[in-house]
Amino acid sequence: MRFWQPKRALILGHRGASMHAPENTLAAFRLALEMGADGIELDITPSADGVPMVIHDPDLERTTDGKGDVRQLSAAEIQRYDAGIKFGSKYAGERVPTLREVFEAFGTRTRYNLDMKTFYDADRPIVRTVLALIEEFKLEPYVLIASFSLDTLRWFTEESRTIRLGVLISQHTPHMMREDGRRWGVRYEALHPHHSLVDAQAMRRARQHRKKMVVWTVNDPIRKREMAQLGVDAIITDDPTR
Repeated sequence: MRFWQPKRALILGHRGASMHAPENTLAAFRLALEMGADGIELDITPSADGVPMVIHDPDLERTTDGKGDVRQLSAAEIQRYDAGIKFGSKYAGERVPTLREVFEAFGTRTRYNLDMKTFYDADRPIVRTVLALIEEFKLEPYVLIASFSLDTLRWFTEESRTIRLGVLISQHTPHMMREDGRRWGVRYEALHPHHSLVDAQAMRRARQHRKKMVVWTVNDPIRKREMAQLGVDAIITDDPTR
């Protein structure tokens, strides 16, 4: 499988099919693929014992029935809590998965956009752990690593010459769309801006610099079509229906 599709935008389920199932759970990822997604976007936060946990927030409160800081709890402690019940009783018993569990469940059946929630020097060891898992499951052709943290992207750049990297850009930092990324010390192939930052001019600039364009988070069907017509390479969406 090639990661990019040359003639159309990939559809990546944001935290899985998170409009329809509890985000960042195996159930949400499974549903995204059933709905026809080309890949899944998932968040990685390290546990206290250095396990890559698939959870967006730094704490458990919003998405589980537990409490506490993910970085202060072991993987086993985190997985004691229910990550599905708040979405609905149908999903009771879903747990916060580890990255290993996601790779075991889906293997080479899909593409993975890993959003690294790693912002501190103490998080650096997780980079080697993630790369080791990608190598173990032979998934490098299927994986794109993204982060808002330039430090994180530098760490990956230093550890691997071949892993795909993308720079996440929020609507609050539009100047990053015009930066020359070489001065960041990051080897990257994709820009991951909020969709509001993308227009025809932004696409021309990206192509001039030979960068892919991955937009987030696009849920409106009309806006999805607009992004596809502009020629973006991937659309991250909570609703991965076509």
